Amino acid sequence: MTEMLEIDGSIGEGGGQIVRTSLTLSALTGTPIIIRNIRAGRNPPGLKPQHTTAAKAVRSICRGTLEGAEVGSTTLGYTPGKIYGGKYEFNIGTAGSVILLAQTILPILFSASKPSKIEILGGTDVPKAPTYDYFERVFVPALSLFGLKLKCTLDKAGYFPRGGGRITLEVNPGTAQPVSYWPRESHLRAVIALTGLPVGIAMREKKILLTNNIEEVYIRERKALDPGNSLLLYRGLVGASVLGKKGLRAEEVSRVAIASLEEEGDVDVDHLLADQLLIYAALAGKTSFKTSRVSKHTETNMHNIEKFLGKHFSADGSMIKVD
Repeated sequence: MTEMLEIDGSIGEGGGQIVRTSLTLSALTGTPIIIRNIRAGRNPPGLKPQHTTAAKAVRSICRGTLEGAEVGSTTLGYTPGKIYGGKYEFNIGTAGSVILLAQTILPILFSASKPSKIEILGGTDVPKAPTYDYFERVFVPALSLFGLKLKCTLDKAGYFPRGGGRITLEVNPGTAQPVSYWPRESHLRAVIALTGLPVGIAMREKKILLTNNIEEVYIRERKALDPGNSLLLYRGLVGASVLGKKGLRAEEVSRVAIASLEEEGDVDVDHLLADQLLIYAALAGKTSFKTSRVSKHTETNMHNIEKFLGKHFSADGSMIKVD
């Protein structure tokens, strides 16, 4: 049996990503893990509902034994079994991000022996997580460059505080292939999503985009339990998402998105996507991409992945490479 790997959940950025990445790679490599000091520097520390749901989702797909998967727990143990593709439903029960949960289980499902269909309930457009539109229009196309096939559908939007959104994933098994060419686009597109709010908010956001020569703008009115607004501005694999909120004028939502995208500059992938693609780059090997900056979150993720896969990342400025 593979020796148990101990993970310090407080190192580096010290957030939930350490838990999610460790669970994913434990399942993929068959490595038993114990994670201690989970989110030690956060208030409150320990697992939140989205983390416990992710842990239980991994166990459902990969079987094995799971200990400590309770809200508030600062220690989590997992010994993986065999991966089983198929039909699953996971309900976070709060506005915790369905996208982060999806990104936890997708590498595992790609390694299954048969296709899978997954439904996830929770928040689709929430703070500190990719929005659904970013996931569909930036992240999924990036996976296709690795040769991985995924279809996603938004059944219902979910905002803070109640969540209640639902997405469906259809995953075909596949092995990540090295990527040597990242297509770049200069054409800007925008998606404005709105629920339970006056459509005039979306029109004000659109007006700012139009005055900045961003003409391909789509407005999507969606159903959800709570009112919400999100804006995605993107060009190819470089995107910026902004959530509307009380006190932030509609015009400012667009201006923040424009400024954020400009900050990314001349790159293959934006700095958030760079982080999200690390597992796939490591699994594929011989892959590199230029991003705008290497965050502490990304550095922590690279360090954690190296422990499991024996691959080596290097970051020369904003160029990330894996052997």
